[in-house]
Amino acid sequence: MNTSRWLQVAVLATASSFTVGALSPTTAATFDSTDVNPNNFIAIAAPFGNNQHQLLIIEQISNRQACWSESGSNPVNVEPLLLKFDFTGICGRSTDSNGYSIRMNGEDLGLEYLLRIVERDGELVLVGSHRTNRQAPDIEIGTTKGLSDGFEKIFLNPGWRFTRRTYNRKALGHIYLTNDSAAPVAQESNTRPQPLPATSQPLPTPERELIFTKPQVVPTVPEGEIPATRPQTRTSPSTPERQIPVFVVPTN
Repeated sequence: MNTSRWLQVAVLATASSFTVGALSPTTAATFDSTDVNPNNFIAIAAPFGNNQHQLLIIEQISNRQACWSESGSNPVNVEPLLLKFDFTGICGRSTDSNGYSIRMNGEDLGLEYLLRIVERDGELVLVGSHRTNRQAPDIEIGTTKGLSDGFEKIFLNPGWRFTRRTYNRKALGHIYLTNDSAAPVAQESNTRPQPLPATSQPLPTPERELIFTKPQVVPTVPEGEIPATRPQTRTSPSTPERQIPVFVVPTN
């Protein structure tokens, strides 16, 4: 990927206008949705990294300037025009789970399913994958109908549409990929854990060791940083090791 492509993805990957990271399942269930004009939205497979793609949703809020353009077919290539001007009040964009999620059968699945793009059979497929249950099948939402090295339009499968999240009848910036069907249910596994083999040997009676030594202060490392590793110094043979008194207290 060239430098301009990296810059495009970096600009589009800024924070969205609504955050759901702190939501609990109880509060998520209180959200509703409202229909939108589908012509004002587009789902895009945006390239990043090494042949990877992420979902980008762009909304045309105002008609003052076009937010994107399309060309070609199978796949349809997309140019994100909003990168060429100040799109405040003109275009909306959602780049991660803070800005979009799945809604099925009237239920917000943002806390359960993760939206991702996978390559399959010569095209890119937008799927929803369960965050914790590996037995749950992926939910296929749309495809690009081909492959290219740029931004590609994702065509939503039949039954899928864009809606907007609402709370107390107030429209929010969060966008749903909505289907009126229920989410698939994973089959329960019939495999049961095997019990540990019985043993006839009695367990040894442990002894408590009380070790008295000066506590060491552990340096605080800021979150997200990796502490530097210092090479260990080899102890000289002539230097006697400091003895630590050990007091053994029988449990009997």
